[in-house]
Amino acid sequence: MTLARPRAAVSARRLQEPFARLNWPRVVLLLLLLGYWFFVSRLERVDGNLVWAALRFPDLSPTQIPGDTFPRWLTLLAELFHPRVLRHVIPIIVGWQLAVQATISLMQVLYDCPDRKTAADFLRRQRRDRVSRLELPYTVLPHTLDQAREESILLRVGGPVPVVIPNGYAAVTERNARFMRVLPPGYHILGRFEYLLGVVDLQPQTRTANEVTMLTKEGIPVKTDIGLTFSIDPGDEPSPLRPYPFDPEAVRRAAYAGAVGANDKVSSWDDAPLGKVRSALSAWVADHPLDELLADMNHDAHYLMTGEIINKVWPKDGEGRLIIKDGIRPLRFHVGHLTPADEISNQYIEYWLSAQQREDKLAQAKDTARLAQDLEATRIEGHMLIIQALVEGLRQAQQDAGSRVSGYILALSLVEALRQMFNMSAHEAQAVNESTNRLEEEFAAVSQRLAGLQDSLERPTVALNPSRPE
Repeated sequence: MTLARPRAAVSARRLQEPFARLNWPRVVLLLLLLGYWFFVSRLERVDGNLVWAALRFPDLSPTQIPGDTFPRWLTLLAELFHPRVLRHVIPIIVGWQLAVQATISLMQVLYDCPDRKTAADFLRRQRRDRVSRLELPYTVLPHTLDQAREESILLRVGGPVPVVIPNGYAAVTERNARFMRVLPPGYHILGRFEYLLGVVDLQPQTRTANEVTMLTKEGIPVKTDIGLTFSIDPGDEPSPLRPYPFDPEAVRRAAYAGAVGANDKVSSWDDAPLGKVRSALSAWVADHPLDELLADMNHDAHYLMTGEIINKVWPKDGEGRLIIKDGIRPLRFHVGHLTPADEISNQYIEYWLSAQQREDKLAQAKDTARLAQDLEATRIEGHMLIIQALVEGLRQAQQDAGSRVSGYILALSLVEALRQMFNMSAHEAQAVNESTNRLEEEFAAVSQRLAGLQDSLERPTVALNPSRPE
């Protein structure tokens, strides 16, 4: 029971297929022509029996010929094809030919056919509405579609024509300027007046823009390079049978966007995503001053900037999933370093150097004040150390010479103590500020003076005089 019903349904469909393939307008016209022909034959009242009798028995008069001499079908043929009847069909045949020629002329003018033969072939193809199995299909691609339309009127106006959509592409057709269907990759036959609107590339697309000029918050122009890699919304996950899946609605929107862009001589659908990213980047740069853009553009800040710009164009839902807008799915986004003009860069560098020099001078002034304080403290401590050194030198001299201490020995002891004190103060001053060249020069001069003083105080050498008693 369950198998009988499907078989009966299949048989019913097979019986209905020949009737579905019939060209019913032609059948109606043929029936009308036969009816008109029969009506004209009745109107002329041609007697087929007399026609055949005149040919068969030319010597007999019409009254001598019996009415049923010839068969009915033979007399009917004579009545239908008698010249008096056929003359009424001549206007129809002539009118039909004139209508065909007028239609061919209209086709040639309306669709800009190169000659009447092309227009006649196009009209014949439209009347038959079928494609031969031996006819080679047209392979259409986005960059070859315009050339194929120029070569074939069937692609420029509409089918029936076979086409092949390569893998990685999809096409959109329409009829009477209305969307009809989306063609996946493969072999397809376009119907009568089915116009191939456009072919969309399903593979990832990369678009770049170099030296894009934008204005900062202060109105200073900066330049950068941007790049975007995107694709049509796949809808499903790729598979071996469908390496480039697609959402039909996304393909339809892309095809119509490309068609509008081609007609208006503006950017097509694959240039629009980069334009949106460029607008978002310009808005982001306009909200930040130049100092902040140049100072905070490290790796992490650059990554956060690109993420923020992408989120402006393609936001995410509450679960963190990317919201596909306009049927475009972004894959990668790149923004180069923001660089102002050369004169602005020079001014910024000069400003930065002046600010740095000002900070260095402030730091040097602080170090100088601290050094002066330390030197003052060292000077006060140095006086005490000098006194202590003198006391220690005199005590040491008294211990070495006993009760007989001469002024010469005391002077040498004082000079030696002064030299030790000076060396100690010089080392302490250099430890406070090693880069003070002026102090080093003064220390060297004082050291030379002390050395000269010590040399002048040395006892002169007494020459031996043998003639003089000691």
